[in-house]
Amino acid sequence: MQIARETDLPELLSHLGYQVKRVGRFHTTAEMDSLRIKDRRTWFGYSQGIGGDAITFLQQFCDKTFPEAVEYLLTFQGKARDAPVKTKSVTKQDEPPKEFALPPRNVDDRRVFAYLRKRGIAAQVIRQFMNSGSLYEDAVHYNCVFVGRDHTGQAGYAGLRGTYDRDGKGFRGDVSGSRIAAHQLRQG
Repeated sequence: MQIARETDLPELLSHLGYQVKRVGRFHTTAEMDSLRIKDRRTWFGYSQGIGGDAITFLQQFCDKTFPEAVEYLLTFQGKARDAPVKTKSVTKQDEPPKEFALPPRNVDDRRVFAYLRKRGIAAQVIRQFMNSGSLYEDAVHYNCVFVGRDHTGQAGYAGLRGTYDRDGKGFRGDVSGSRIAAHQLRQG
């Protein structure tokens, strides 16, 4: 466990195909710019408010179970065990990928507008993003929905941010099925 937990994250992410870059005292990736790696051993994803070590990174972003993540890291470090741990045959990889669908839009965007104005964002900036379809209010939970589009203009990512965070950390998350990496999104 100690070997797996002490995996050098920038090295692991480079091995996994991410473009790792140093930003001040931290490391991040071109694909996930809200990800911060501290002391080369721990990570935190600000867009989702989660973090951990190399094991939790593989669980979160590579759909590995805990035993699979540990085994992968031991192999990556050249310390593979002779007898791999038997895992349950049903894993996340056996499930069909979730289809991406934007949340339904509310009839008005007043909560999102008020929330972002309270955060100091100019009204004309908010309106521009709403008019372009890059920002709207979720009809079910009244979250801010930030829409990311690929080079063809097709929505492929949506980040959610709760509009009510009075008593602590507000809700943050991604819409299920979001698959476009940050570097693939159209800058708008």
